[in-house]
Amino acid sequence: MYGRVKQLRERGKRLSVHAIGTALAVAGEVRIFGLAASTVASVTDPNSQVGGSLLPLLYDARVTTMQNAGMLIKGEERPEGDDGPAYVQEWSVRFDV
Repeated sequence: MYGRVKQLRERGKRLSVHAIGTALAVAGEVRIFGLAASTVASVTDPNSQVGGSLLPLLYDARVTTMQNAGMLIKGEERPEGDDGPAYVQEWSVRFDV
């Protein structure tokens, strides 16, 4: 589904209400899918032929809240190449209806 996504955490720490409110949302195709033994969430550009994620992937992703035209997805953000620690990340997703 196409929606606008805001990241609610930075390096595992929850952002302030002001920081979340002023942050720009990333618009794209929101997908949740199985990959090996994990559930993964991604945001991609639907017009891209490459299909790379616009945000870092969320591993062990789960929908924690769903209301009206929005939802919260919580998961684990891992650095590129699995170098360094993973962090808790949450996405606020608003769907265009």
